[in-house]
Amino acid sequence: MGTRQEVIKDSLPIDLWPSVLDAEFDDERREQFRAQSEAMRLYFSFVPVGEIEQRTGVSQTSLPRLAKRCLKLADDGRIHGFRACIPYLRTGQYSRTTELPHAPPGERAGMAGALGLVLKRFPDIEQLLGKYTKNEAKRLAVPEHKLRPCDLHRVFLRCLADKGVGPTEWPFTTKYRGLRSIQQFMKETLDRNFARTTIAREDSVARAHLSVGTGIFSLLNFEEPYDAVEIDAYKMEAHVTVAFRTPEGLETDLRLDRLNLIAVVDRFSSAVLAYTVVYRPEVNADDILKVIRDAANGTWAPMDLTIPDLRYPKGGGLPSGVIEGAQGAFWSATLFDGALAHLSSAVHARARAALGFAINWGPVAHFERRPNVERTFNQIARTLFKRLPSTTGASPQSGRADEAERKAVEHRVRAAEVEQLLDVAFAQHNATPSEGLSQLTPLEAIRYFVDRPERFEFRKRPAGTPAEAGFKQYESAVVRGDRKAGRRPYIQVDRVHYTNPVLATSGHLIGTRLLLEVDEDDMRQVRAYLANGAELGFLKAHGKWGVTKHSRRTRKAINSLITKRLITVTTFDDPMQVYMRHLATQKGKRSSSGPRPKQATEIVRLKKEVGVNAQSIQAPPPVPEPVSPPRRVIDEMRGRLLSEAPSEFFTKVKNRR
Repeated sequence: MGTRQEVIKDSLPIDLWPSVLDAEFDDERREQFRAQSEAMRLYFSFVPVGEIEQRTGVSQTSLPRLAKRCLKLADDGRIHGFRACIPYLRTGQYSRTTELPHAPPGERAGMAGALGLVLKRFPDIEQLLGKYTKNEAKRLAVPEHKLRPCDLHRVFLRCLADKGVGPTEWPFTTKYRGLRSIQQFMKETLDRNFARTTIAREDSVARAHLSVGTGIFSLLNFEEPYDAVEIDAYKMEAHVTVAFRTPEGLETDLRLDRLNLIAVVDRFSSAVLAYTVVYRPEVNADDILKVIRDAANGTWAPMDLTIPDLRYPKGGGLPSGVIEGAQGAFWSATLFDGALAHLSSAVHARARAALGFAINWGPVAHFERRPNVERTFNQIARTLFKRLPSTTGASPQSGRADEAERKAVEHRVRAAEVEQLLDVAFAQHNATPSEGLSQLTPLEAIRYFVDRPERFEFRKRPAGTPAEAGFKQYESAVVRGDRKAGRRPYIQVDRVHYTNPVLATSGHLIGTRLLLEVDEDDMRQVRAYLANGAELGFLKAHGKWGVTKHSRRTRKAINSLITKRLITVTTFDDPMQVYMRHLATQKGKRSSSGPRPKQATEIVRLKKEVGVNAQSIQAPPPVPEPVSPPRRVIDEMRGRLLSEAPSEFFTKVKNRR
């Protein structure tokens, strides 16, 4: 420490020093603290030390030492400041200066600071223990996941043995050989390196929590409804079933695969704008597009509830169905995580071009980037799925019901009824007051802005623009046909022929390319355009492909089965019926158990895609067993025929003598 002038010149202005609240001090301690604080103010104001001692009572010889304590760096990265003036406050770690006594094992007399004394003697051991504790010892040895205190203690003893510390020295002379000191050393090291050790040692949830609660405001602020929405998927934490009607006319239940839920939640109000239940084990880009389309173009309507005493809350629902003007409203930004379904070109190119929103992709497994949708899923899980007898819980060790799959079938936890509960739960969520919205409900928060048109207006699609504009796929196809063979012009999409009366009579278009507008949710027809942009009309799929609604995903699945020769589709067959019949014949472990969960889930998805009742599955009619010819039993002694012969038996005998 230099002279007084040099210290004051290079120090932080005293007005910026960390302060102290002495309201809880006793009188003696408060008086001593205020005297030392005043002494430092005078000392850093160049008041003569004699006058300082006279005015405050603090010895002038202790002023340089006190000033040094005040300017010393604390663990929080700032100087101690006036905190160093607190009586009896230790500003540094305890350091033992005397030799350790020779106490018999089991006695704890006079061992304070023993570990510090040893580490002061071997500073390289302290550095090594610190690296092991912070999981930074990868370059020195094979990394160990979440090193335990007992393991660190073993490393400590081995290092001391390598240094030549004998059995007559600490810690080998104590009962636990310094284990408690190593535990305390490890705890203090972890606490001092809070963020760093959490990232190195803890799981993804703990690492994600590090990003919140920092006291730093986010750069992304959304202060109005529909400024931004959060989209994420959630795997339902319960097993559900579907009714299965057997060929005998009985009804039983089939377990489905775990279903997924996708929701669009407004960032400002936490209102659920749209959601969809995905009847597949995994979510793909088509499901993300569907929920975006529902949020932008759909209108919510209450379901026909079949569960007794289940009702919608008064005024509850989704904004598109209960707030005038909210139907068809767009948002400005979409917050995704980095899931593969979100990264598809269909989402970031087509949906963004159709609705004109910006995309913010957050990192995977960082739920704190989308707090509203994650909180909504958590609330739905607590109020609905985790209360079902077939709940799977958050993990096998957390909340999973015993024999959840069997209970789903036993108690008939059907998917159709779970969807009703889910719709009511979302309606209730939007109608529940929230402390973050000043005790307004999400719907009331949106209405607050809607009722003030001078400062808020929904962003909507320009007048005259079709609702499906931008969501359709555009691709080209070559017109095929052969005049010599009499084959009229057509195009082929996914192994299916398309044509219409105009194209069928336009032989001059054979060999040219048409631009197609494909709705991948309904492949029964496509809209065709010539190369110059002129519309050619809708081309209808050939045969039964043009009758039953089906998606492109379903057609590819059917084509795959046809290629593998697992099903056969003739011109007179409805491919969807053939596909569902094939799935229904995929038996489970027992021949009478019906389709397996995967096939049952696919059948329900197909029925919902077609738009028919998906609350039950009908077993295919039984296939008549082939009639085997009667067995002939002949009496070997007399040569007579003992079995009863059919009536035409004798008529088919030839060369009879």
